Parts: sequence; structure tokens; C-alpha cells
Amino acid sequence: MKRAARYLSLLTAAVLTVSAWFPSHAADRTSYTYTVTFSAGTQGTLDSSGISVDGGGDYAIDCDGQHVTITGLTSANHVRFLNSAVTLEEDSKYYVKGVRVGGRDNSTVDLAYFPVERDEDYVVAYGIRGNLVQYTVYYQDTAGNDLYPPQNYYGNVGDRPVVAYLYVEGYQPQAYNLTRTLQEDAGRNVFTFVYAPIPTVTVPQPPEVTPAPVPGQPEVTPLPGAQVPVPEAPAPGEDTEQGEVPEGGEQPPDPDEDASGVPEQDIQDNEIPQNQGPEDLRDLDEEETPLGAYEPGDEGTIAAANREKSRYALLAGGIGLAALLTIGAGAYAYRKMRRSRSQKPEEQGRKR
Repeated sequence: MKRAARYLSLLTAAVLTVSAWFPSHAADRTSYTYTVTFSAGTQGTLDSSGISVDGGGDYAIDCDGQHVTITGLTSANHVRFLNSAVTLEEDSKYYVKGVRVGGRDNSTVDLAYFPVERDEDYVVAYGIRGNLVQYTVYYQDTAGNDLYPPQNYYGNVGDRPVVAYLYVEGYQPQAYNLTRTLQEDAGRNVFTFVYAPIPTVTVPQPPEVTPAPVPGQPEVTPLPGAQVPVPEAPAPGEDTEQGEVPEGGEQPPDPDEDASGVPEQDIQDNEIPQNQGPEDLRDLDEEETPLGAYEPGDEGTIAAANREKSRYALLAGGIGLAALLTIGAGAYAYRKMRRSRSQKPEEQGRKR
């Protein structure tokens, strides 16, 4: 019996240890950092000035000419790659098409501005010079003013380059990535990011109120920095030492109005709509029809971390349930074995 109790206690301790480890391990996963690497290949060299990160955080960018490694990234970060980050030799027969995830077909080009969801390796995608044509990227506000100088790039006719927006403080672009098929007429190969000002909410300040003098009350000239007590105004019709305040005086403020005099109901009915964010990829060949909607906060964010944590919790629960079933089966087998051992001497005594 002591051996069975010891066996059950060991199994219980193991189950408690595993159940306690899994939730803590899942919590550590929420703070896990990622690494994104760009490789230049054998055709050119990389410069980290054309690669940037949005979202803040304690990340680091290292460059050795052939590789750019970004460490310490989280799911709150986005990485931007510009073709200007690659330098080719003057007599090179290649040109830069963009970047692609390592292992994919060289003819494909991925997003130039993408969210960080995992450790990822990107390689520069090259093309062989053929019928080259220039395309221009503009960064303008809604009035047509340039927020950044236009950028010129080159590609073969028929290519579909993907260009990334540049961050402008206080502005929101209509898309994070733009793409279109290059035409022979360079005037048609224009990519324009249009930025709209991010609306700001201004809280109205209440006007300064100077108390009206009360009849019979001497005026007091306050000294600089001194606080002057304001006498309470008597109710309409009430007799005071200074005299009678006529009826019809200033009425108390309406409790439904705030300090600015605007009813609270009117403020609630005129709330500023929330900014829904830009489209992630907009195809300029199909009348500005987006190829895919960008939904910040969906994958690779706190929601994804919570889903991962839930999976760990379910796994821990499954292991705990399996351990409990094992304990029950062991206890049942041990009890049955003890019963069979106690029955054998009785059967042998009966036979004798």
C-alpha cells in the first residue's frame, strides 16, 4: 500500500510541474523577439540606409554589405525595404526587382512593407536588363505637395514592382504598398502615395469668468499673485446688508451643458469617426481597386499571442487529463492485483 501511495504522489507532482510550466512558457512566448534577414546574393551589395523599421522597440540593425540582420523585433513592428538599399556594379546586366521570401521563385516579388510575424529570411530579387523603363514614386499630401522628393527606379516593361510608402509624422497614407504593370510610356509608370492629415481632437477650454460686483460691496484690487475671495451672490429677491438683488438675475448654468456651453448630447452626436487605416496593397492598374485589405492588429499581434497562449493552455490541460487518467488506471490495476493476491490463499485453502 505504501508503494502505491508513493507512486501516486510522484505522478501528482509530475502533473503539477507540467501544468505550472506550460502557462509560464506561453507567457514567455508573448515577449519573444524575431529576426529578419535580407541577403544581397552575388549580384550586388546592401546598405542599411534603405531598410527601416516602424513601431519602435529595442531592435538593432547590423549590415556587413552582403546581409542586413534586424534583431529584437516584435509583432508591433513593420519592416520597410527600398530598392535603393541595393548597389549594383555600373556594367551589371541585372537590375533590382524587389525582395522575396527565401526559397520562393525568383520571378515573384513580395511586399516591400510587411508586418513582423515570425523569423524570416528575404533575398533580393534581380532581373536581367531588357526593355528597361523608368517608373517614379511620389509622396504627396491631398493638395499635391511633395512630402518627400520623388524617387526614380527602373524595370522591364511588363514587370509588376511593389513599392513601399515612407513614414510622415502626422499623416496617414492611402496604402502601405502600391503595385502596377510597367508600360513602355514612362509617363504612365507613376506610383503616388497620397497622405491625409491625421485628425486631432481639440478639447474646448471654458472661458474665464470675471465675477460681477455686488451692490454695496467695495471693490478690491488684488495684489499680484494674491487670491481674492469671491462673495456669494444672494438668491433673487433675498434681502442682504448690501441691498436687494433684483429678480431675473443671472441664472445658474444648465447641468446638461459642459463648461464650454455646448450640451453633452450634442458632443456625443458629433464624435469624430475613427481612422480605419489604409489599404495594404493597392493595384493601380484596376482603377485604384485594392488587392487586399490591411487589418492592423490581426495576425502577429496581441490577438495572435493570446491564441498561442490558449493553445499552450489547452495542451497543458490535455497532458494533465492524460496524467489523471493514467493515475486512475494505475490505481485500479494495483487494487485489482491486490485483490487477486488475497484471493489465491483462500482458494488454495479451500482445495486442501
